[in-house]
Amino acid sequence: MVENPAHHTGGDFSLDGERVVYANGEQTLTYAGIGVFSPSFFAGVQPGTIMKLRPLLDAAIAAGTLTGERFAGRWVDVGTPQRLAELDQELKPA
Repeated sequence: MVENPAHHTGGDFSLDGERVVYANGEQTLTYAGIGVFSPSFFAGVQPGTIMKLRPLLDAAIAAGTLTGERFAGRWVDVGTPQRLAELDQELKPA
């Protein structure tokens, strides 16, 4: 998880040690889309199913089995064409 970007200041989750918990209004972090998952995490999902990851994360939080850590390095959310174009401009040689 990463520090909250300007476009998502409320964050997604919090950490209690290494355990991921629901955002408590303080110390929130944003899920960066980086993860290592055990195949058992997806055990209830039928092959070929298209779905959001959030319901699986919520189930693991409820079970107390979801762990995470804060990534302190540089991370850029390129989740929109505009943000991708901005990063592309920034990375082009002068």
